[in-house]
Amino acid sequence: MVHIQVLGLGNSQHRQLSHNLLAALDSVGLRAEIEQVTEVDDILRFRVSAIPAIIFNGHIFYENGHTPSIEELRKLLSAQAVEH
Repeated sequence: MVHIQVLGLGNSQHRQLSHNLLAALDSVGLRAEIEQVTEVDDILRFRVSAIPAIIFNGHIFYENGHTPSIEELRKLLSAQAVEH
């Protein structure tokens, strides 16, 4: 099972990213353990350039500063689903 961390401050953008991520994971059939990282000190340790961001198995997966749609995330996750 993959481990995904969603980095953000718990605001509406962070919550929307989490919602979109869950929907995208479901659509590609990828099971994952999801952890919400909301403490600023913890977020800074990941050295992302923008939040909200997604860490996939310890690697920066998404950090564009806007909330990707379910479709955008589905496309990004499809390649990962093939590998797992």
